[in-house]
Amino acid sequence: MRNTGRWPVWVIGGLWFAVGALTVAHNGPFFDEATQITAGLRLFEGHGLSDGYLIWFGGSLFWPLLAGIGYRIGGLTGTRLMALLLASMAFGGTVRASANLFGRKTALWTALVLAANGPLMALARLGVYDVLALGCIGIATWAITELEKGNRRYLLIAALGLVGATVAKYPIVLMALPLCALLVLLRRQRAVLDLGILGFLSGALLIAFFVPFRQQLAEAPGWQAINRPDFGVTSRMIAYASLYWILMPALLAIAGWRLARERRSTAALLTASLAIWPLFHLITRDPVSLNKTIVFGTMLAAPLGGLTLARLWSRSRYRAAAPLIVLALMALGVVQWQQLDRAWPDARPTARYLVEHVQPGDLLLIDESWPYILYLYDAGRIDSPWDVYDVYRVSHDQSPVGLCEHDWFVNVRGSYAWPEFVSEAIRECALHKQVYTETSWVTGLGTDLRFHTYPVEAIVLRLDDQLERDAR
Repeated sequence: MRNTGRWPVWVIGGLWFAVGALTVAHNGPFFDEATQITAGLRLFEGHGLSDGYLIWFGGSLFWPLLAGIGYRIGGLTGTRLMALLLASMAFGGTVRASANLFGRKTALWTALVLAANGPLMALARLGVYDVLALGCIGIATWAITELEKGNRRYLLIAALGLVGATVAKYPIVLMALPLCALLVLLRRQRAVLDLGILGFLSGALLIAFFVPFRQQLAEAPGWQAINRPDFGVTSRMIAYASLYWILMPALLAIAGWRLARERRSTAALLTASLAIWPLFHLITRDPVSLNKTIVFGTMLAAPLGGLTLARLWSRSRYRAAAPLIVLALMALGVVQWQQLDRAWPDARPTARYLVEHVQPGDLLLIDESWPYILYLYDAGRIDSPWDVYDVYRVSHDQSPVGLCEHDWFVNVRGSYAWPEFVSEAIRECALHKQVYTETSWVTGLGTDLRFHTYPVEAIVLRLDDQLERDAR
């Protein structure tokens, strides 16, 4: 883009960033967010490998390290602002790639399409490793489109982007398929050599990462194959949610494909990229992170949405349609990002109570453990995350004492709710007294394929010394 055409894009990007920065406190820590921040804090203290995160994480410790730095600087807000900066890399990389592929006018409209995308905004303000992967993919996409100008130095940038995305979150390696195909379409006769260089650089970087951690990484596939919760989500729900998140981007991309006369093959590839993650989740029957991974496809297809709007704007007969479509995208985007922002209960009030009352050495049972572990550990109320026993650890008999001997019992009744045998055991021993309760309102897709807002109650029980003495 020439300098004269950059300032509107900067304004759009700046406003998008400002909205994200002003709304980072939209909810308490998401389960994965709290897990990864805590892993970062533990990493600073030398426990990154000994805690075994690489076995059950779907990515490396690079994002937890950055998340921990952000948390040390500014708490949860600091981590989310760091995530927003990485998402801005993806935003900028996609806009620059759009300019390279379809021109600077398309880039302007691409910026508007991205700014109006609800799932992107929701992900951009969430401190999870998906955001690091997203930023790396944005940079890799831009670097590959720069290769058309003939400078192979961008192959190194593309390799760094692809490897960075892969080690941030392992399944994102699937994005190598459309990006390598894009390289072939842009470079044609030179593509074989370029792919060879890209493969060599990427392979060397991946080997450098995996070899030092090969022992834990070798255990990861087996652990993740066994421990894959479905949260009661059916394939029908996955299909519906996928359609809901990508319908508007897909319609714009299809229109852009029809309008892209000079780059029809490239446009077809970008449109097809929208299907990668819906198919992945349907084939694996894994609903986890669907609303996050789907952003990768919509980001790659965004230049086609920009092309559609740019062509409408350039024709006086259809000019009014372009801003109306943008307004419709914004309205839908706001609804979607509000739904995603409220997809989990707010742990902050209950965590605050626990931090004020839990004493070092207390034994805790908490089902939605990590959002509470984060605050308890940071405040020094527990010595390590493993002082809290959750559904997984109780189900695998990792608690050193009986259920009735724990000082605290927290029942959030969320995604990782206590199995009935645990709740029944606590009721039967009758040694705990309810001391706190808090209600959050959560929005989620139901089995009837409609979004519902419903209450999630967190109940805190504390071991009563008098009841315990009486029982003895």
